Amino acid sequence: MMHTITIETQNDTDFELFKGLAQRLGLRIRETHTEGERSEAEELRLLNRVAGGWKSDESGDELAAMLQNARSFHDRTIHL
Repeated sequence: MMHTITIETQNDTDFELFKGLAQRLGLRIRETHTEGERSEAEELRLLNRVAGGWKSDESGDELAAMLQNARSFHDRTIHL
């Protein structure tokens, strides 16, 4: 009698752990890899994790001008 278990891992580390365990037990392995569909809320949550935000009294143009004016272009003489 054959039994099948489907395990959906969230990352490569977990996948390799389960795959290694199955191999140690001498079980037959069939791999499939798919990109799971994310909900719009999950996509927004992930975007917010990497995008971040900035609150300031200055506008974006004012901040850009401040950064541009703060740059210094001194001679960088490097002796190796």
